[in-house]
Amino acid sequence: MKEYWTSLASLLGVLAFCQSLLQTVFPPELRFAFLKLASKIFHWFSSYYYFDITEIDGVNTNELYNAVQLYLSATVSITGTRLSLTRALNSSAITFGLSNNDCMVDTFNGVTVLWEHVVTQRQSQTFSWRPLPEEKRGFTLRIKKKDKYLILNSYLDFIMDKANDIRRKNQDRLLYTNSRWVVGFQRPSLGIRALQASQHL
Repeated sequence: MKEYWTSLASLLGVLAFCQSLLQTVFPPELRFAFLKLASKIFHWFSSYYYFDITEIDGVNTNELYNAVQLYLSATVSITGTRLSLTRALNSSAITFGLSNNDCMVDTFNGVTVLWEHVVTQRQSQTFSWRPLPEEKRGFTLRIKKKDKYLILNSYLDFIMDKANDIRRKNQDRLLYTNSRWVVGFQRPSLGIRALQASQHL
């Protein structure tokens, strides 16, 4: 056992020496070009396309990100194993969401896709007129190359439609009275017997 640990320690020492030698011999530009070439070769042989949907697109909020978040919150409550739970103010419904850096499989028209919720720490800003959140959030959609042209546009349209339906369903109902202010309509769910009992009183 002692020989195993000594050989492992010497191997790690050789790897550390080689890494420092490569960093001093090869300039950063050459290393960057090599990594870029390796990435292109990897993507060429990969059987998947990856689509990133970020929360903030430049300075504006990405509408597609919000739609995907709503769609996945409705879907993930059924299939998810690790979820983040939230509850809005004055709401009785609990919202399910995909946890940070977690994945979920979805099926559309018989094609399986994978969603990943990617959350990374943003580098500190020096100065900005509009400060950005500390975390950079986004979703990554993984689709097989052969299925991209079959479902991509129709799948994203389906997600936008579903998100609009969810927004409409969750929209607050407002009561307008003769006063200046609007009152939120919160109707308790009553059964038939409770309604009949209230009519007899």
